[in-house]
Amino acid sequence: MRLLHAERIEFEDFFDTHIPNYLILSHRWGEKEVSYQQMRKNRAESGPGLTKIHAFCTLALQKGYEWVWVDTCCIDKRSSAELSEAINSMFHWYSNADECIVYLSDVVLKGQHAGDADFDVQFSASAWFTRGWTVQELLAPRHLTFYDADWMEIGGKSKLAAPIAVVTGIGIQYVWKSPSEFMDDTRGRREVIEEASVATRMSWVSRRQTSRSEDIAYCMLGLFNVNMPLLYGEGAVKAFLRLQSEILSKSEDETIFAWTSDSAGSSSLLATEPRFFANSAEYSPIPYRDSQLLRFWTTNRGLALQLPSSNDLIASGRDDGVFLELCVKRNSDNQVMGIQICRHSLFNRWMRCQSQLLFEMTWIEWAESNNPFRAWVAERVVLYFPQSAIHEVHAQANEPGTFYLDGEETRNHDGCESQGVRR
Repeated sequence: MRLLHAERIEFEDFFDTHIPNYLILSHRWGEKEVSYQQMRKNRAESGPGLTKIHAFCTLALQKGYEWVWVDTCCIDKRSSAELSEAINSMFHWYSNADECIVYLSDVVLKGQHAGDADFDVQFSASAWFTRGWTVQELLAPRHLTFYDADWMEIGGKSKLAAPIAVVTGIGIQYVWKSPSEFMDDTRGRREVIEEASVATRMSWVSRRQTSRSEDIAYCMLGLFNVNMPLLYGEGAVKAFLRLQSEILSKSEDETIFAWTSDSAGSSSLLATEPRFFANSAEYSPIPYRDSQLLRFWTTNRGLALQLPSSNDLIASGRDDGVFLELCVKRNSDNQVMGIQICRHSLFNRWMRCQSQLLFEMTWIEWAESNNPFRAWVAERVVLYFPQSAIHEVHAQANEPGTFYLDGEETRNHDGCESQGVRR
C-alpha cells in the first residue's frame, strides 16, 4: 500500500504487517486531479486537485496523523497490475483506515447545522451520493466524518446515519455500527454488510453511476468480498456477468435471481445491469431450507441450475411453466417470492419468462394416481420494473431438472435475434 506523508508530501510503500495508522479520503473527482507521476515529480499544477490534497494533509496533521491515502495520487494508474490490485484491495484499505474523511465539494454549511431543513436538502443532493465507488467508501470504514467544501466538519456517520439511510436507500443498521459491534470490536464492517442479502446489496448500487462503464461492476467487489481481474474494454454487461459468476461460486444466496426488467420478453437467469435490482432491497433468502436450495454452478455452456426436485416444483399438465421460489419479502409477513421459467415452444429449451415480474407464491397440493405432490404456484404479480437482453436456458435430456444458460447466439420464440452470455 502506497501512502503519502502529510508533512513531507512524499510517498512510501508499506506491506501489510508494517502499515502505519492513516487517514483515507473519499471524494468525487473534479477538475485538475493530481496523478501519482505529477505528485512524485513535483509537477502538479496548482488547482482544485492539488488544493484538496494539501487541505486533507493539513487536516490529518491536525488530527495527529502523519500518513494519508488519496486515490487520485496514491495509485500509479499507468500500471494495470497496480490498478487491479488497488481496486481489489479498496474495501480492505477503507475498512482498515483509522478514519475516512468524506469531502463534499458541493456542500457548504454557511452557519447551518445538520438537522436544519435547508442543510439536509443540500446534503442529500450532493453528487457524492450518486457515484458507484462511494457505496463501499461509506460502508467499509468504522469511523467516517463528512466535511463541506470549506473543510468545515459536518458530522460523522453516527450523527448523520438517518439522513444517509434515506438518501442512499441503505438500511441504517448497515450504515452505522450495530449494538453488537460496540460490544465486540472484533466484529468487522464486512460481517455487518454480509448480513444483507445479495439482492439487497445489489440494490444499493442500482441507481449509482460510474465514469467508466465497467466500474459499475468493479465498484461492488468489496461489497461481495470477491476478487476478479479488471478488463477495461469488456463493457458493463460482461463485467457485471463476471461479477455475478464470482458471487455464485461462493454463495448460495438465491436472491441473486430476484431482479426485474422492463422487458416483457424472455431472459437469462442473471441480470445484465445492476439497475434491475432497484426494487429488490427487501428480499432475503428463504430461511431453513438448506436441503431445498437451488443448486447452480458455472460450466463451459454457461450457468447450470439444478432443481431440488422436479415433482415438487412442476404441476402436472400445467402449461405456464415452472415457478421457482427464491426469497422472502421483508416487511410483508415474509411473503415468498419467485420467478417463472418456461419451456421454449419450438425446442427442448427453458428460459426465464416474464422477466419484468416477480410473483407472490402460494403453497397448494395436487393428488394424482394416489401419488400426491406439492408445488408452488404464483398467486399474483407484485413487481414490474427495468430492460433485459434476451437469453435462453437449455434443458439437457440426460440431466432432468438441470438447466443451462445459453452460451450461443439464439432466437426467441418471436424470432427476435438475441445475444447469449459468452464465456
